[in-house]
Amino acid sequence: MIRRLYIKRMEVYFIIILGLLPLLFDNILFHHIMVIAGIYAIAALGLSLFMGYAGQISIGHSAFFGIGGYSMAVLTVKYGVSSFFSLMAACFITGLAAFLVGKPVLKLREYFLALATIGLVRIFQVMVTEMGGLTGGIAGIYDIPWFSVFGFRFDTLLKQFYLVWIILYVLFMFTRNLVHSKYGRASIVVAANEDISKTIGINPASLKLKIFILSAVYAGLAGALFASVLTSVSPGSFGLDMSMILVIMVIIGGIGSLSGSVAGAVLLTCLINFISESRQFSLSIFGIILILFLIFLPEGIFRGIGLRWIEIVRTYADDDWRKKLDR
Repeated sequence: MIRRLYIKRMEVYFIIILGLLPLLFDNILFHHIMVIAGIYAIAALGLSLFMGYAGQISIGHSAFFGIGGYSMAVLTVKYGVSSFFSLMAACFITGLAAFLVGKPVLKLREYFLALATIGLVRIFQVMVTEMGGLTGGIAGIYDIPWFSVFGFRFDTLLKQFYLVWIILYVLFMFTRNLVHSKYGRASIVVAANEDISKTIGINPASLKLKIFILSAVYAGLAGALFASVLTSVSPGSFGLDMSMILVIMVIIGGIGSLSGSVAGAVLLTCLINFISESRQFSLSIFGIILILFLIFLPEGIFRGIGLRWIEIVRTYADDDWRKKLDR
């Protein structure tokens, strides 16, 4: 009970600090980084759900990110649909695409599934490039209108910051409740052993597909927000490098740690901005970071630091007890 109250208080403090940050640091670059970090965190949150709780591997979520972004762009620019309804439609279209793709792809396991999801990224990029009349081809689509609700336009970075992070917080709360529900517990069993899950009445294929669709919808929502914030989309923005970035965000935060995936998104987005002048080496740098985390903090940033701190405290405690016994 005390621990729960402590966690709730920490959440309240975090929300207050997060709400005051853009006001205390009135810097355009800081606002932009935090907006992009929040968008990436939404996609990473869904991927964390799929990798951490369903126990599956996906290196193709940038395809769903791109489907959401292009759906937003086409509906608003080509057909004049309002941005709010375009956002809803982008989530639906992404979920439908995940359903059609997930039925055959999720029959694969482990590394075979990872390779298949890589193929999704390439297929998406080829389709977007070839459908030039609708998607603008290689050039993409520009002049996407700002996101607006009932006439209120999110046309500044400050407004976009609050929009993105409020959506992220709502999704975080929903996801946390989901993983503590019967569906979350069932997905953990499926991730541990699919054969055992069948003996207790769980349908692993159906459950994996549902989580896959939900994680794709998160990515599609993030992609739609990404398009409305940057006001443009192009095939190069949704390549394999973005998929790898999302995976690294989840690993840095800790697979199965929802708050860790958000922290990983913020840290890696800041790093991306820092090395923006050396983009040709970005994948190499990300690879090195991934290897270092897998070696030194395989549990993720929060769990890893917590465990290392506990080890240090235990070591010093043991030394103190030994000195007392020697006396």
